[in-house]
Formats: sequence, structure tokens, C-alpha cells
Amino acid sequence: MAYASAHLRKVLNFGGKVGGSMFVYDTPDAVATVYAAGYITDAGSKGLRKGDLVLHRRWTTAVPAADSEVKTAAGSANIFLGMTWMVVMGLTASGHEYTADLSDGTAVSVTNT
Repeated sequence: MAYASAHLRKVLNFGGKVGGSMFVYDTPDAVATVYAAGYITDAGSKGLRKGDLVLHRRWTTAVPAADSEVKTAAGSANIFLGMTWMVVMGLTASGHEYTADLSDGTAVSVTNT
């Protein structure tokens, strides 16, 4: 799939002299697709900066469109596959915008016993 700007949102500001933020990105795209250079094409207008955290949440088919889709039994329709933490390593100017270079990521172990 392609990058979906509407599914990347800032959820926390760290504050302080250097600052920083945490973002959540929901997508069915694999982690290697998301951290590929240039995948996030509107990093500047979204407010991403070096050192920011991005939590990638992966779904099987599509990002849930309604609250009812995340209130279902485990393993049923539109399955949540897992999460990966990534860090913004840098930004590259692309015309009047910036693309983001994300770290390869650290998988968050998600189990359901």
C-alpha cells in the first residue's frame, strides 16, 4: 500500500529544551515498507523532527475505520498484527516538503496466550 497521511498522528509532546514528539501510524504496510527512505512524504507539515518516536501499528487488511472494528474478538476481522517503535533519524527536503528517514525499528513483542 501507499503512505496514508491521515493515519499518522501526533499523540504526545515531550517538551523541554530539545523537545520531541511521539506519533502513531496505523497501516497494513510491513515495517520494512514504512521505514524505507521517502515513505513519509509530508514529514515537515506533520511536525516530525530528528529523535521523534513513531509507533507503527500493523493491521491485516485496512486501518480500522470505526470504533466498532477495534471492539471485536482477537483473531476476527481486520486482525491487529503487531507494533514496532521507530525513531526519526533525519529529514530530507523534497520540493516544499520533507520526507522522513526512520530507523529500522524495534519490534514490540505482542502475545495472546
